[in-house]
Amino acid sequence: MNINYLRDFVILTKHNNYLEAAEELFISQSTLSKHIQLLEKELDVKLFIRTTRNVQLSPYGKEYLPYAEEMVSLYEKSVTELNQFKDKLLQTITIGAIPIMAPYGITQAIMDFRKMYPQTNVHVIEADSQQLMAILENGECDLAFIREEPKINEKLARIHFSTDHLVAVLPQSHKLAKSKRIMLNELSDESFLFLNKGTVMYNLSVTACREAGFEPTIAYTGKRAENILDLVKEGMGISLLMKKPISYLNSKGVVMVPIYPEIRTDINVYHAKTKEITPITQAFLEFIGE
Repeated sequence: MNINYLRDFVILTKHNNYLEAAEELFISQSTLSKHIQLLEKELDVKLFIRTTRNVQLSPYGKEYLPYAEEMVSLYEKSVTELNQFKDKLLQTITIGAIPIMAPYGITQAIMDFRKMYPQTNVHVIEADSQQLMAILENGECDLAFIREEPKINEKLARIHFSTDHLVAVLPQSHKLAKSKRIMLNELSDESFLFLNKGTVMYNLSVTACREAGFEPTIAYTGKRAENILDLVKEGMGISLLMKKPISYLNSKGVVMVPIYPEIRTDINVYHAKTKEITPITQAFLEFIGE
């Protein structure tokens, strides 16, 4: 059933005159008459009693009118609410991010963007870099702040956001604690405390040790850098971590010594090349790229 025919029927009952109804509907009288005839044919009843100048509802028309009014009203309400939902969706951005957002200025960037676009709804998904790659590919977020991995996913485009470098995290009592910098092979006999196996930081640290000529002795792996700092402070071992997050955390009792040659990583903003970019997502990418 054509909703326009129902609307035409309701308007015609208001005027009881084809000319006046057609003018309100911005269609010709002949078009209006055709629509009513098609509706009557579909319902297999006569909805109007026609006179020379005007029309009146037939008993069938009187019976059908409240249902037609309800259907037209419900349709118009559904369209209005759908458009409102579309507008809201266009103003919603889902951002993926590694859990350590504040040290890299990610939370600040989101706050600054929100000030520029106060009507924007921001939803953040926190996950590790590998999970975020999958989330991006699945279309579950619009973009993501991810620590760069050696293997670049060709389906993703990126914008550079921040750079960090690896440091040795040592207890204050360590013999190399006062060094200005450390070559990794100087730590070959140490016990290492790393973030969980499979994370970007774990892979980066193990690879760096191997490239320095030794296989690291791993005494502990865990999810939280704060726990690793506590264990380093207590003398369980040493760690290799990124400088910015450790500087942001309470690192009392441990020292950070730069690694030489410098081992750097980038935090980039990634988005799927194949996914249609909404206007608000494009605005965020341009904001980050400034």
